[in-house]
Amino acid sequence: MNQWRFFASGLFVLLLGCQPQPRPIHFGEELCAYCQMGISDPRFGAEIVTRQGRVFVFDALECMVEFERAGSIPTEQIHSRWVIDFSQPGKLIAVEAAEFVFTPQIHSPMGLNVYALPQGRYEHDTVLPRGRKLTWQEVVELVRAQWREGPPRGSPMP
Repeated sequence: MNQWRFFASGLFVLLLGCQPQPRPIHFGEELCAYCQMGISDPRFGAEIVTRQGRVFVFDALECMVEFERAGSIPTEQIHSRWVIDFSQPGKLIAVEAAEFVFTPQIHSPMGLNVYALPQGRYEHDTVLPRGRKLTWQEVVELVRAQWREGPPRGSPMP
C-alpha cells in the first residue's frame, strides 16, 4: 500500500510539473513569431503558450492578436496568453490578470501604443504614462480596426 501511495504522489508531482508555462523572453536574441522583428524592448512583448507547452513569443501585443487572428494556431490549442508588465520590464503576467492602457505618451514596437499592467496598478501608480484604460477585448478590437489591411506601413511584414 505504501508503494502505491508513493507512486501516486510522485505521479501527481510529475503531472503538476508538466503544466504548460510561459518562459522568459530573450530580448535582443529572439524574433517575433508574427512579424519576424527582433524582440528588444523589455517593456513590451507577449507570449502564447499551447496546451502542448510550445511557446510563441511576440514583440508587441498587436502581433500576438494578429498571429491568432491569422489562424497561425487554432484557438482551442491555446493554453494561455501572457503580456509583459510595463512597470516591471521583462516580467510576464497572464492576460486575464492584466489591464491595458492606450496612450500616445509611449511608443510600442509596432505602433499601437498600448502597454499592460497587473489589474489595479494603474490607479495607484501615478508615475505611469496616463491614457485610456482598455480591456483585453478592447485591445483585440483596436488591433483589428487599426490593422484591417495588415500591419501599419513601415512595419515588418510577416
